[in-house]
Amino acid sequence: MYKVLVVDDEPAIRQGLLKIVDWGTLGFCVVGDVSNGRKAVDLHQELSPELIVIDIRMPRMDGLQAIREIRKTDGDCQFLILSGYADFAYAKQAIAMNVSGYVLKPIDVEELREELLRIRAKLDQLSGRAKLSEFHADALREELILKLIAADPADAQELESELVTLTSFAGRSKQILLVEAEGNSHAGPAYLESVKKKWLDAAEKENLGYGFQTGPYIGFLLKEDLNGPDTKSEWDRLLQDSCGPQLGFTAAAGRIVNELADIRQSYEGALALLKNRFLLAEGQIHIVTEPDLRQYATEPNNHAPPNLEALATKLLYMLDLGRREGVAETLDEAGRALAAYDSSETAIKSGLTKVLSVALSKLSALHQSVNIQDYAPLLAELNQHTHYDRVMSAAHSQLAELAGRLGVNGSLPVVKQVMDFIQRHYYENLKLETMAEMYNYNKGYFGRIFKQHTGDSFHTFLDKVRIQQASRLLKEGHKVYEVSELVGYPNVGYFHSKFKKYVGASPSSIKGAPPKAETYSLETS
Repeated sequence: MYKVLVVDDEPAIRQGLLKIVDWGTLGFCVVGDVSNGRKAVDLHQELSPELIVIDIRMPRMDGLQAIREIRKTDGDCQFLILSGYADFAYAKQAIAMNVSGYVLKPIDVEELREELLRIRAKLDQLSGRAKLSEFHADALREELILKLIAADPADAQELESELVTLTSFAGRSKQILLVEAEGNSHAGPAYLESVKKKWLDAAEKENLGYGFQTGPYIGFLLKEDLNGPDTKSEWDRLLQDSCGPQLGFTAAAGRIVNELADIRQSYEGALALLKNRFLLAEGQIHIVTEPDLRQYATEPNNHAPPNLEALATKLLYMLDLGRREGVAETLDEAGRALAAYDSSETAIKSGLTKVLSVALSKLSALHQSVNIQDYAPLLAELNQHTHYDRVMSAAHSQLAELAGRLGVNGSLPVVKQVMDFIQRHYYENLKLETMAEMYNYNKGYFGRIFKQHTGDSFHTFLDKVRIQQASRLLKEGHKVYEVSELVGYPNVGYFHSKFKKYVGASPSSIKGAPPKAETYSLETS
């Protein structure tokens, strides 16, 4: 295919040209688009395009100046001028520089298409390629593949009969592989295009598949499906070897079909996977039949929204207890719940950010060593990653370190760890089953060992801690209803009964009173 560079200072026109023209069908591949003549000269030196579609009036260097510069080193490059100015003076200068065509704005799509076809014929003639040359066979095959994946079933048989003469795997199973290139901040459009070309050239050289370009994806009609011996590993190597340090990729393959007429089904399966690219691991080929991906390759389902507050609380508890494994499990649980409800990148990132923000904010209130601002870079990083596995890996890494730092009591008996935890979280809605789950214990078993160690049931111990804190707050002058809320009893009447049970007097009777000996103890045997 012939390389094309689009040059116009109006972004809307550049983007419009990329969309209104089916470049691949016409035998062209757009390798870049820039906003002025100076950039066009520089990119021409780097990419050597066969055609430059260029505007006249642009900042820094106009189109005619750019053409003069390029003509100093390249006499074969074709130029198609776009201009909103029907000025014969421009046309005369363009003719003098051997420009191939001149199209006025606003652009007539059919006129532009005819100009491009005429220029392609000229390029074919210049390169000495006959009509049935290898280039034309490749271009025609690519055109037929693109038509077939977009065709109505009624037209598929006719297109298949044309395509089968240009392929060499009659009788074999067929499969479509789509690859999306993903560059980092240092990889510009030219670098991305060079890598895409390497993929296409390598696939052709190694006889692995027929390449085509569709939207942002490079596609391949595979000569051997990915279930074949070593086929998947060959494709993994081919894609990875061409990337380099500045580029990654996500690849998806549709289901295997037996007829060329059915490759649209394989294409649509691969495309559906890539629409959920965020959930796919980078640098791997994903196949639509993989069971772990099915739930993410479907339309949004009817799952209930995840309880982000509950997940944040659970994460807080795991961090406070220094439970690294529990932190990882809770993060995974949050990720699965978010993806099951809404698998979009925005929804998952937003949900995870909220869970982490709430948990870390509450944790910083409990531990002076935890500064919420120290984790602002982590929250920012989560939103920069373009793949779910990278997001989770970053969260796992930093929160595991935090849990390890806070888990200084990790060598203490489990019951002692829980007792200390209650002292920090007595005002929350703590439950025996929640604490048992934290340590992967059965609720009944955990309740028994807790009582054996403390002499009290879990809930009695919790009540005693709360009443001890309530007495302190009452003596500091807080109102009874305030204290009730502060120690975890939303119902004031219930608080009264609990307080009288353990202290032997009503809360109001000791409010503001001087300290006196307590009538209960939290000492354990």
